Formats: sequence, C-alpha cells, structure tokens
Amino acid sequence: MNNTHINNKATVTTLNEVSPREVKDAVMQMWRQSFKVDEQWLKMYFDRVYRDEDVLTLCAGDDDDVIASSLLLQRYTLYFHSMPVPMGYISGAVTRREYRDRGYMRELMNRALEVAYERGDAVVSLIPESRRLFFYYDRLGFSTVFYIDEERYTEVHKFEYDGRYTAVDPAGSHEVFAAFDRMMRRRDNVVLHTYTDLQNILLDVTLDGGHTIVLRNDNTGEIDAIAFVAPNDDRVVVRELLADSDDARNAALEHARQLFPGKPVTVVAPPDARNIPIHSRGMARIVNARKLLAAYAARYPKLSMSIRLYDPIIPDNSHIYIIDGGEVVVNDGFGGKIDLDVSPETLLSILCSDAPIGDIFGMPTARPYISLMLD
Repeated sequence: MNNTHINNKATVTTLNEVSPREVKDAVMQMWRQSFKVDEQWLKMYFDRVYRDEDVLTLCAGDDDDVIASSLLLQRYTLYFHSMPVPMGYISGAVTRREYRDRGYMRELMNRALEVAYERGDAVVSLIPESRRLFFYYDRLGFSTVFYIDEERYTEVHKFEYDGRYTAVDPAGSHEVFAAFDRMMRRRDNVVLHTYTDLQNILLDVTLDGGHTIVLRNDNTGEIDAIAFVAPNDDRVVVRELLADSDDARNAALEHARQLFPGKPVTVVAPPDARNIPIHSRGMARIVNARKLLAAYAARYPKLSMSIRLYDPIIPDNSHIYIIDGGEVVVNDGFGGKIDLDVSPETLLSILCSDAPIGDIFGMPTARPYISLMLD
C-alpha cells in the first residue's frame, strides 16, 4: 500500500494496492456502523452518488490494511454573489469507533482542504451531523455561514390560491430541471445542483416516503412551482420550495397538505428580513482565496479595497489581496492602508453576512443557502 505519512499516528493513503471496490465496501460498512441509515437508501447512495474519485481515507497508524477514517469530497458549484465558483462538499466524514479520539479525522480534514485547493475549489462546505460538531469544525477554520428559516403551519391551515395548476411528473424531465435551475439561480448566493443531482434528490425524497410536487401554470404553460416534501415524525417537512409567485407557492403547499392530511407543515426556507430566530445549517471554509475574491471583484467592479489574509493550513492563501476595477491582484509588498487584516474564516463570515454587516465594512454581502444535499 502506497502511503503519504502525516505523523506517527496516521497516514493518508492513495490505496494503490487496494481495489476501488474494496475501498467502497469498507466505507459503506463504516457508514452502517456509525450512521442511522436505511439499507435501501444506503444502496441508492453508493450506487448513484458515491464516486471513487471523491473518497479520501486515512489508514490506522498501527495497521496499514485498516481504513481508520474516510470522507467524500464531492464537487458542486456555489453561485457566489451570482458568480459561479467551484465548491468542494464534505460528506460522510467518519472514523471507526476503535480509532476515535486519536486525531485521525483532523488529519483527514486538513488533507481534504489541501486536495480541494489542488483541484481548484474556491471553498469547501459541509453540514455538521450534530450541534457539537459545529464547534469541532470551527477549530478547523470553518465558519457557520449557511442558515435556514422554518415556517410552521398547523394541520388545519389552508393555503389559498387563485391560479389553475397541473401536476407534472419530474422524473427524467429536462424541462423540470431547467425550471429548478432557473429558480435556484434567482437567489444571490446558493449551492447549485446538476441534472444528475436532481434525479438523485427525487429518488431520495421517494425513499423517505415523500413526494416532489411540480406545478405547471395552466395559463402560461410554464412550470411555476417545485416542492420537495417528506413526512418527518409527526409533521410534514417541505425541504425546498421554489416558486415564481406567492400564488404558485401557496398552490404547492396546498398540494402538500392534501398529500399528507392531518399533519402540521414545516417549510425549510432561506432566512428573510423577518425579525425571527434563524437556525444554523452548514459551514464553509475558503481554500483558494484568490479564486473566490476574483469572482467577488468581478461581480462588484466599483469596489476598491485591500485585504491581508493569514491561513495556517493552506499557506498559499496567506497574501495581501488588492481588489480594484473588477480584478484582484496579489501584492505582498503593498505599503498602503490595509482595509481588512483577517483569517479565512473571518473573511468568509463577512462576505456571507447580512447586508447591514457588510455596510460596516463597506462590502456588498449576502447570506448563502444550501439545501437538498442528500446526507
């Protein structure tokens, strides 16, 4: 087995002498032991979503034939301030029980950030499995930047609408994907999904006993609403709701209520201007500051500022960045005023904050949103 040594406790392996099938089987078994997953869902995920090139593993320091930790570093696009940037997404991060509390996952996470940088990702994101893991990933330089709002309705609430809509079968439909992608991109800062992602999302919802509601406006012939709905304990959860109008939105919700009568409805949605508590959903970390800032500068060509960044994990990010005229350049010899002297996590927190926070720093800001990630 060909290993790259990190320290005397762990090695990151390229698994040259182990077949991809053996690695896949080992990772699947680790998921069975550590996560509460249905076997049918697990088979779907490893047949349709898992890719050999996404997996990173860490071998036990005392046994090179045993995978101690593993994770998937998947590829997505973050529509960052309406500019597409490559994003890595970490899912299924797990360590075998007998090897926990030895630093294996920390080593593997650091390696994942390096791999993401090497393959050209601008940021890496993840959704912690539990509340305590937010603190764990915070120590690795991740910032909590993804939040959700939860709209709650009683089981007797009636969603009123005036238009006429016809349900559309979403499976395999490129028309449905085009509408889905169009409505997702209407948001200023959001994680996008491909056509293949959407087909996997549809199956995931079905396996959870849910439905994907797609409504066509009878007057215009256009798809006006898409809702991903699944039961969860004593209520129905709308995991994502996209609509071209409030009327179409209400129509989709009324369809959901009729599919699951007698249950309260919770709609997971991006936070808006309402003065209510929001819930942390996911985290992200900058892995290529120049690439991210280049997209940001191109989006705001009138912005002019200087940023000094120090990154202890990815040293190539540690520079002075000058944003001016829609471009960003690295100038470590810059002798002028530094507008921001920050870490990667602080910079990302600012870029992904509410507009009033951005006003304090003289920077356009917008909260990002992540949904339908299958884990």
